[in-house]
Amino acid sequence: MSTWKLFTNKENPAAWDEALTRFDQFSPFQSYAWGEQRRALGWKPYRWLACNDENEIVAMMQGYVRRYPFGIGLVWSEGGPTGDLSLFDDEFAKAVKEATGLRAIYYRFRCDRPRQIEDALRLSAQGWTMPWSPLTPNYTMTIDVSRTPEELLASCERNWRRNLKRSTECNLSVKEWFDASAEEVVEVYRSMETVKGLEEQHSLAEVEQLLNHLRDNIVLYRCDDADGRLVSVMGCLVAGDRACLVLSATGPRGRDTHASYAIFWHLIQHCQRIGLREFDFAGIDPVRNPGVYRFKRAAGGVPVELLGEWDWASRPWLRWLGNWAIAKRSRVREAEAALNRSKARPSNRVPDTHGAASSELVAQAH
Repeated sequence: MSTWKLFTNKENPAAWDEALTRFDQFSPFQSYAWGEQRRALGWKPYRWLACNDENEIVAMMQGYVRRYPFGIGLVWSEGGPTGDLSLFDDEFAKAVKEATGLRAIYYRFRCDRPRQIEDALRLSAQGWTMPWSPLTPNYTMTIDVSRTPEELLASCERNWRRNLKRSTECNLSVKEWFDASAEEVVEVYRSMETVKGLEEQHSLAEVEQLLNHLRDNIVLYRCDDADGRLVSVMGCLVAGDRACLVLSATGPRGRDTHASYAIFWHLIQHCQRIGLREFDFAGIDPVRNPGVYRFKRAAGGVPVELLGEWDWASRPWLRWLGNWAIAKRSRVREAEAALNRSKARPSNRVPDTHGAASSELVAQAH
């Protein structure tokens, strides 16, 4: 028999990561430092452990809580659960309610382990369902970085290797970025968003907290052009023998010089040198983002279907309300992205003498 207990902040934080990385399937997004970064963004992290009769940890979950009026709360978890999924039953629900003090709870997690039919059937039997409005894709790509650099390069497609070679002819400078500036990182993101017509990928506050709380857990690289200007940034979150991409942006000048190929190759070689086993691209979407998907596939990425998102609620109406709210938020963001793409698309109209708006649109497109 196993018993759930709360891992408190008074205990050694490193003990959480040590227990986490003992499991065959774990996610860097369940690391202690990632939870503290979420705390700085307004979430309250909770960490639960399930121990068997021998006091061995057999399951873990880190979740983040947002509270609302009338004792209602949202619990969101990235990467987990970890360990024995059969333990995420009514006893786990009781542990969550006791720890948070919430009267009504909507719980959603995104599990980053590969999908197995046994796991899906087990979760369904315990009352978990797949949400009809997911937050993230249930697919990703991974690279086995335990191989030699020669083997890694050989796994890339021919055209990808050609673009990597072209990047070496553009006088780019790629180096590990130890004293990263959040403002500089965000500036690259904004230039990329403007050109591609994307919604905001990361706010300044998110990048600041990422660098403040995860500086020791992130491998971050920058790429400068021949004039010393930052044109690309890329970084991954590391836990145990795994890494997951968390920052990746290339501005228009970087696109012209194939900077994304150069910086990715340096990052992946770094992961190989420090003895990591797996690099996760943190999701793919070949329909909505085909260009990035092709880059990841050509770089040697192997597609993986994840167990993905599941939800549960202490009241049936909360599950409906949670999915409705997320769907509404997603539609708003999709509309904003479509508007941004239309602004970024060059206009073929010839502006008249009073066409200030058209002129502004053309200026933004360039």
